[in-house]
Amino acid sequence: MADNYAEWKGRMAELDSVIAKMGGKVLVIRKLDGIAEFENKLILNPPRNGEVAPELDDYFDRLSTKLFGITRDDTRFKFPDSFHSLIEGTEEWWQIQSSADQHERHFVTDDSADDEAVSTLLILGVDFRDERGDPLRCTKLFGRQVTAAVMKIAGLLPDADAVELKSLESKLEKEAQLHLARRGKKNGTGASRQDAVSNGHDSSCSLLKDG
Repeated sequence: MADNYAEWKGRMAELDSVIAKMGGKVLVIRKLDGIAEFENKLILNPPRNGEVAPELDDYFDRLSTKLFGITRDDTRFKFPDSFHSLIEGTEEWWQIQSSADQHERHFVTDDSADDEAVSTLLILGVDFRDERGDPLRCTKLFGRQVTAAVMKIAGLLPDADAVELKSLESKLEKEAQLHLARRGKKNGTGASRQDAVSNGHDSSCSLLKDG
């Protein structure tokens, strides 16, 4: 994390303000399908040395492909099959190695702390913070995929507007369900009271008839 957590929070607030003034659209990762579940899995199986735990490999690749169209491995430089048979230091070897080094320079979040990675990715238009404003556990696991998509190297990003609309629809649906539940409970109570009154009225009539 940054030397001072409060300072980092302040810098993020400044970034938010600049983006808002520019009218920039931001993709909020925590709102994507599957992220909340993945975050919970990472609590039990945290990343090891920057890599996803082996028991989550398949799940991680499926989620990455679903969200960004690529896996993390898909973002890595593809060395030609002949590279490993080349003599190190030769012109051909250097040309390929230089291309690989240039490719990897795009992915600065690999060597960043979580908070620094969040700042970098927010500048690219992608928000990797949770509801409290802290870095998501999956930030660096998805950092390469997001960078590759933004740089148009590989993959793609979900549409920010579509994500916001879906999030809003989900929120409205939950609020509607709660409203209906409360209304149903209220109506149920009212019906019980009405039934009780009706039953009491019927009983009174019956007694009058009997009398």
